[in-house]
Amino acid sequence: MKSNKKFIFLTFTILFLIIGSIGCNFDLEDIDISSKKGGVTSSGEVDILKSKLSAYESKEELDNQEVLKLREEIEYIKNQNIPVNGNIEVVRIYGIIDQEDVLPITAKLRSLAQDNEVGGVVLWIDSPGGGVTAVSEIYDEVERLSLRKPVVAYVGGIAASGGYYLAVGADRIVAKPDALLGSIGVIYVYEDLTEYFKLYGIKIEVIKTGEDKDLGASWRPLTDEDRENIRQMVNEDFDRFVYVVSKGRNLSTQEVLKYSDGNVWSGTQSVSYKFADRVGTLDTAIEEVKTMASLRNPKISYYQIADDGSASDMSYEYFRYQYEPTVRIQMK
Repeated sequence: MKSNKKFIFLTFTILFLIIGSIGCNFDLEDIDISSKKGGVTSSGEVDILKSKLSAYESKEELDNQEVLKLREEIEYIKNQNIPVNGNIEVVRIYGIIDQEDVLPITAKLRSLAQDNEVGGVVLWIDSPGGGVTAVSEIYDEVERLSLRKPVVAYVGGIAASGGYYLAVGADRIVAKPDALLGSIGVIYVYEDLTEYFKLYGIKIEVIKTGEDKDLGASWRPLTDEDRENIRQMVNEDFDRFVYVVSKGRNLSTQEVLKYSDGNVWSGTQSVSYKFADRVGTLDTAIEEVKTMASLRNPKISYYQIADDGSASDMSYEYFRYQYEPTVRIQMK
């Protein structure tokens, strides 16, 4: 019995050595296959490949073209660790922002938030500002979008007042060195045309239900009470502006107030004041989104709302990208 056990053990050992001597040194662990969150590589695919490799029983089979093909298949899957949500959308907002812009822009931003194929957004802002309510509504949508996916604001020309208000809703801000940013503040303009109406004999009759119904109307001068009411509204809007910048840029209220004199700064100054994250171009902003969303080789699409008479149409980036086949222009 003992001799039989020795014979069996010896036979097993010899077979093991023979198999080891003719086997290959192909180690699956040497193949760096990793599954990333949101990627297309799955443990099921890798298991199938491993089972294919283990099916080969001799060095001759492992050296054939099938193995080379299998290696290429593994390499292909490794390079496909790209999130399914892998595209980047560049949305251009330019010109003076008014109520006509609210619906098309907010609708676009909301659709991007719900689009599973969009991994991040570049908000290309080129605007001197606009109406308080219009800017505020679009800002709310920018902030909602940034909660769903990375949003980087890019400033190539100007993002002042309401334009900068929108920018701080993004996760990061990239600006060209000579771009203009800031102008944190609120302005109300009143025109008293009473003398003009007198000069040309224009008579205006107003029938109203309340004393303040025509507050700010150009056919009558402001009273002290009117000025106080307007000043209160302006201050409320200003407080909101400061709060939004403070929250978006992670700065204290005092830090924001220090620069809230209505002045604008260059892109370089904005970075030094912590009102922007880095200087760069549109490509820099796109790379920021790629990094934040862990995207590889994403498709870049461009979208803008047509706006007649915008002084910013002459920017270098506009000419560079306006003929891109992926640009979609929506008329107001």
